Amino acid sequence: MKLKDRQKVEIVSMDMWNPYRAAVKAVLPQARIVVDKFHVVRMANDALERVRKGLRKELKPSQSRTLKGDRKILLKRAHEVSDRERLIMETWTGAFPQLLAAYEHKERFYGIWDATTRLQAEAALDEWIATIPKGQKEVWSDLVRAVGNWREETMTYFETDMPVTNAYTESINRLAKDKNREGRGYSFEVMRARRLYTTKHKKKAPTAKVSPFYKKTIGYGLPDFAEELNYGVDLSTI
Repeated sequence: MKLKDRQKVEIVSMDMWNPYRAAVKAVLPQARIVVDKFHVVRMANDALERVRKGLRKELKPSQSRTLKGDRKILLKRAHEVSDRERLIMETWTGAFPQLLAAYEHKERFYGIWDATTRLQAEAALDEWIATIPKGQKEVWSDLVRAVGNWREETMTYFETDMPVTNAYTESINRLAKDKNREGRGYSFEVMRARRLYTTKHKKKAPTAKVSPFYKKTIGYGLPDFAEELNYGVDLSTI
């Protein structure tokens, strides 16, 4: 990117990785940084998973396998759960109050992004931290630390004219990874050529218009063809 073009960048969306933040501050000091929403809320699911896995140790083998199979239901948003799935979920949350508490706390965290102003979001986040379920502070500690270290960049999400995320970048990354899986052993040059010059795909994707707003933003996702970092957050850096 040319120096004159850099000055036009107003917003940069990124994962919670310190080298990204340092690079943007060094090269694009005028740009505002916004943490990708989906990488933040995914940490809430990770915390819920820790509670679920802890409970499996108390179950009989058959029950443990069932709870493992039902994990996807517990990771769904409350409004996305079908009637049948709700019955399954209520069976587990009814038997294990701590699982219910963790699920509801996960939902409250997602609810922060329903705020329409930064002031509302700040208040909702503070309330969420203050109401961590009893006995679960360690379970939620990674997420609490992350939003603490990246609070400004997380709350900036609520001050942009429209939602800014890494969705477009992550979509391109996913297409590249799918191509890589189709033929293990491709060199970087071959992979680059296939992405640039191949138009035939297994499934034709619908044509999507790129918002003019997106053109003045940059999305930093995890590097392609690099070490699979945990596809989200390197907790040692936050």
